[in-house]
Amino acid sequence: MDDRAAQLDELIRELSALCDLLARDSACEWRRHFVSCLHQAEALTDNPLDQQSLNLLSGSVMSVFGGMGSFNDYVPFKHGRLIAGMEALDEASGRVHEAALALRVIAVRD
Repeated sequence: MDDRAAQLDELIRELSALCDLLARDSACEWRRHFVSCLHQAEALTDNPLDQQSLNLLSGSVMSVFGGMGSFNDYVPFKHGRLIAGMEALDEASGRVHEAALALRVIAVRD
């Protein structure tokens, strides 16, 4: 589970960075979801890790990616201009998605 702990730490770092970026847009409704996921991830560090909890966290994080009306459609514009500091949003959200995906276990059948 040491690898899982390192992966969880990575997700926490990436979620924290994304939440900081999203805080630049006071009208962003997605920030609440990612802050909630960040709190869930931080709470997991206080207990022995189990895969079911990690999978649930991963699913929660990833649930807002993809499809119409998803976080992927979020555009950080205000008054017709990109909000300052949001240039790294795509990269930051991609890192969150990848970190959440890494927590999942896919069973391999023989």
